[in-house]
Amino acid sequence: MRCIRWCYLRTGVKRRGPIADDESVTRAAVFVLAMGALAASGWTFWHKHYQLHKGGQVALLSGPTLTAYELQTAAHTMAEAKAETGTFEMTDLRGFKNLAVVFADDRAYCLQVGVGAQAMHYLGPAGPVTAGPC
Repeated sequence: MRCIRWCYLRTGVKRRGPIADDESVTRAAVFVLAMGALAASGWTFWHKHYQLHKGGQVALLSGPTLTAYELQTAAHTMAEAKAETGTFEMTDLRGFKNLAVVFADDRAYCLQVGVGAQAMHYLGPAGPVTAGPC
């Protein structure tokens, strides 16, 4: 190896010159890539007629659908509590709006949302959501 290197240096094939400026090249490459990304995002923004997204609608639950969903979620929480403690009695449902536990014992429970004619209830553990109070 020493002989090969010495031969290259002696014949002038491989001369030692200044070390390449890697830092400037790296900085320039990052600058070019950043400008390319900025140009691509600007073109996309222009292509979509200056709108960030096309829009659409989000389906929000309301009325009886929201009430039924809330009762089913509370019933699931009751089932988890029964599996952990063996009873429905001490289940904490404070996170639910306008929900009342009308009764709860070791075998069954009744959850109610609303009052009077607007009330809906769930007679658990296997009952469906039904209109009216418990």
